[in-house]
Amino acid sequence: MTKNETATSVEEFLVWRSNLFQGLKARKETIIELLDALSSNQQAHSVVELSLNPLFRRDYNSLYRGIQEFLPTQTDPNYEQRIETLFSAVSRTIPPTSKHYNLFGIDTTPCPRPFAETLADKTFIHYPNPIKGNKPINIGHCYSVVCALPD
Repeated sequence: MTKNETATSVEEFLVWRSNLFQGLKARKETIIELLDALSSNQQAHSVVELSLNPLFRRDYNSLYRGIQEFLPTQTDPNYEQRIETLFSAVSRTIPPTSKHYNLFGIDTTPCPRPFAETLADKTFIHYPNPIKGNKPINIGHCYSVVCALPD
């Protein structure tokens, strides 16, 4: 990259970061530090490992609170506007397409927790079962990640 291209990329990144910061309601600094830790860490096996990154200056408890409060609650009077701002900031990270379509990858990971007594929002999840005759369902959480793939 030339010096001019680098300066342009840094400027675009700072604008994106500012837009994301404005779209967040609570724990703005925590989320931004979490993104910094996530971006600079290539070997994190868990969320707790991200809290050990030098770019994340808070404790792991604030890490979980930041994740929990990342999206606004549906009872928030500005819910639609805040979601639109977050989607707008995130969509700017998708590179322009060279074709007439975007290519996305989706990963859905089941996390069965059938015996968790205090897990308030557990639900039925699809979970493959190797035992013939058993239903492919369980009780727990299902986590999904969507990512834009290059052409």
